[in-house]
Amino acid sequence: MQPSTAQALPPGHPAVQQPSPQSVAAEGVRTSANIARGAADICHIDAVKIARFKAVARKSFTDAPDFDGEWNLGYKEAQSTVDRFAALKTSNPQEYAQKIGEACPALTRGIDESTAGQ
Repeated sequence: MQPSTAQALPPGHPAVQQPSPQSVAAEGVRTSANIARGAADICHIDAVKIARFKAVARKSFTDAPDFDGEWNLGYKEAQSTVDRFAALKTSNPQEYAQKIGEACPALTRGIDESTAGQ
C-alpha cells in the first residue's frame, strides 16, 4: 500500500501545490470574520471596535477577490460556535463563565492590538 501524495511530500515540497495569494487572503478574511462574530456575539465587544477590526482586515487582505462575500461567509460559519456557547451558558454556567473569562480578554486584547491607531 502506497501513501498518498499529500502524506508522502512535506509542506513546501515543489510538487505540493502552494495556495494562491487570493485563496490565502480569502481564508484570512473568513477567519477574521469568524473572530469578529465571536467577539460580538459571545464577548459583547463594542460594535465600533468590530467595525475597526473589519476595516483593518480589509486593508490587510487586499488580495481577497470578494472581501464582503468572504466576510459574510466567515461570519455565518461562526454560528456553530455561538450556538455552542449559548448551550453551554444554559447547561453549565460555571464552565461557560470560565471559558469566556479566558477567551474574551484575549479577543479584546487582540482586536485592540490589531486596530491600534485606527
